[in-house]
Amino acid sequence: MASRVLGVVRNGLLTAIIGAQLAGDAFSLANTLPNVLYVLAAGGILNAVLIPSLARAMKLEDGGQEFTDRVITVALAGMAVITVVVMAGAGGFVWLLARNSSPQFKDLALAFSLICLPQIFFYGLFALLGQILNARGRFGAFAWAPFIANVVAVAGLVLFLIVFGRPDDGAGGHQRPRAPSEWTGPMIWLFAGSATLSVVVQALSLVPALRRTGFHYRPRWGLRGVGLGGVSRLALWAFAGLAVSQIGFFISQGVLNNATASAQSLGLEQAARGPAAYGIAFTLFMLPHAFVTVSIITALFPRFSAAAAAGDTASLRRDFRTGLTMPLVANVPIMVAVIVLANPIVALLNPGIDTRSVEVSGSVLIIMILGLVPFGLDLLCYRMFFALEDGKPTVVMQALLTGISALAGVVTLFVNPVWAIGIMAMGQTVGNVVSSAVGLYLLRRRTGPLGLSSGIVTTARVGVAATVAGLVASGVTLVLHPITGAAIDSSSSDLKRMFASALEIGLVGLVFGVIYVGIAHALHVREVRQVADLLRQRLGR
Repeated sequence: MASRVLGVVRNGLLTAIIGAQLAGDAFSLANTLPNVLYVLAAGGILNAVLIPSLARAMKLEDGGQEFTDRVITVALAGMAVITVVVMAGAGGFVWLLARNSSPQFKDLALAFSLICLPQIFFYGLFALLGQILNARGRFGAFAWAPFIANVVAVAGLVLFLIVFGRPDDGAGGHQRPRAPSEWTGPMIWLFAGSATLSVVVQALSLVPALRRTGFHYRPRWGLRGVGLGGVSRLALWAFAGLAVSQIGFFISQGVLNNATASAQSLGLEQAARGPAAYGIAFTLFMLPHAFVTVSIITALFPRFSAAAAAGDTASLRRDFRTGLTMPLVANVPIMVAVIVLANPIVALLNPGIDTRSVEVSGSVLIIMILGLVPFGLDLLCYRMFFALEDGKPTVVMQALLTGISALAGVVTLFVNPVWAIGIMAMGQTVGNVVSSAVGLYLLRRRTGPLGLSSGIVTTARVGVAATVAGLVASGVTLVLHPITGAAIDSSSSDLKRMFASALEIGLVGLVFGVIYVGIAHALHVREVRQVADLLRQRLGR
């Protein structure tokens, strides 16, 4: 949670410096590939294969030392080769995703890419060392490392603002993001270099923790005869699913970049918004998913695995229902609240972007947030299938999601490019709905009845409570809008816009929260009553 909060600060500074238009799109494009490859490595082979293998190896006479040394040696060499190859092909990568953009945009994206791509190696190192720590029962350093990385990144961005500031628009003293042609070498190095340095620090911060476990690394080559002769079928399915998901990502990035270039060619610069605005919305969409759904399901996953291994179908279904209903109690009201407060949320957490970008990102966020619950169901189904050691359904689910995103990309070819960002967001939401529905169907075929009726009842109750609270909150926003709306336009200072946004979110959120909790409690939503009882106990003490 600490990392996520500081990450929001980091993203706000990024947007304040680089904006949500051309330069922001260039950095978004450049900083994406390292993250994509990290997801493939950490989410695919490392999570599905390395931890179980390390756990088995630790039972050997040497505690798994030789096995771990060989894995580290081969993995580091492989990641180094991949990093060099990808950096050599950076120009082709930029051309693929931005071939219709201006030369200045492509030059800036390439410069950012060459500085950001070394992150690939250090992301891989971070994942590798982190999984070794987890296998040894040490979780603190791995959990805090992203927070440390965000501290470094925020420090670099603050230094950038101190040294270079932001340019004046020449009309009233208001600041604006820099155009691609205005970026100098020192600016590029400090801005992108601080991002890469944060990843380096994140990886190296795990070394002292690993040494404290008594582990010492000695390079050894070769994996034959040490337990990794063949990658498990589950790991292959997991990796395949992640690969399909990243294909979908590249499709959406390419569509948004090309749509932005097309809009500019038609003289629609003020209306066109690309990957940066989409990224702002997606980051905000992911926050409640990470805080609520990921936390709950991560805690339940060991129980899923234990029940599946024991063949205890009744316990597996019971834990599934827990993983279904607990996130609903938080995610349904969050979804409604974000719909009501989308623009102030974007404006507060992304200071410096213009009013049009706030409106575009807010609209995209509303479309995305409609898929928050099915997105969480996707994760729940994935974890259930992995606990059952059946990865094939997850690939089917991901293929459906990616296919719908690709179809949305095709649709953008036949409409005004200004609408492309909304269509891609809708494709993601519809894809999540279809994917989760298919996942539940396949899971029911595998385990039998899942007891979804309890989840439906809970959804109905929290839906009624959230809807009533949302209607009242919408009325409050109408009352406040004459006050806050005027402060959230492009003519206002960043500080004034942030204060107005925070005021609106605070007042409306308070009204929404009180009404939601009250109605949910009256409708006997068990989870809300449990939280209320806990709070009464705390206050009583």
